[in-house]
Amino acid sequence: MSIQNQSFVTDVKLLPETDFKLIGEYAGQKLLLIGKTNGYGDPIVATSATPCEPNQEKLYAYDLYELMKCSQELLKITEKI
Repeated sequence: MSIQNQSFVTDVKLLPETDFKLIGEYAGQKLLLIGKTNGYGDPIVATSATPCEPNQEKLYAYDLYELMKCSQELLKITEKI
């Protein structure tokens, strides 16, 4: 797994790849919890198009709250964060 926008995740504690948690859907893709910010613990998420193995693809990290504010796509949270 590699995060395409690695420079974005500078003040973030990333979870080990084995602990990524499926928390919902975004724009027809799986929404994974991949970490939390160090300061406030805000969730950092990534989308995955791979059905079974997201660790085999390049992921793009987002701050969940920024994604919710700025996106026009449907975002569905199905699990507790």
